[in-house]
Amino acid sequence: MRNKILLIVSLIMLFSCQTSNNKINIESEINSLNVFIDNWHHAAAVANEDVFFGSLDSNAVYLGTDPDERWLKNEFMDWGMKYFERDTAWAFKPYNRFWEFSDDMNYAWFDELLETHMGICRGSGIVKRYGNTWKIKHYNLALTLPNEQMSDYKKMISSDI
Repeated sequence: MRNKILLIVSLIMLFSCQTSNNKINIESEINSLNVFIDNWHHAAAVANEDVFFGSLDSNAVYLGTDPDERWLKNEFMDWGMKYFERDTAWAFKPYNRFWEFSDDMNYAWFDELLETHMGICRGSGIVKRYGNTWKIKHYNLALTLPNEQMSDYKKMISSDI
């Protein structure tokens, strides 16, 4: 009986340690990813095209706020490079970011709110791990619109169609 109790207690301790380690690893990954995405946004704010475009994977997709703004990395670089010739390309201040992970922890996705020159926007993205490095695979920048303003918005854009 004593051996059974010892075995049960040992198993409980083992599983609780694994759960704690997984939680610590996820918290560590979130901290690391927050630094990565914050640095990416900061690179645009200080017009550092090497860091900004270097954070994007070779086949990354960037979706802008305009319906026609769907760029592969090279197209986005071609379009955006003129903005990086200034002191600041654009300055988005992120807040309220949430992360989720694939089971193997090699992919993560997030959404965030951003203070921008356009008002509050929502960004969402997917990142992929390459060893100790993360790269942005997909990013979507979207305008936000309070639901109570939807009718006025629809009227406004219907005149443009």
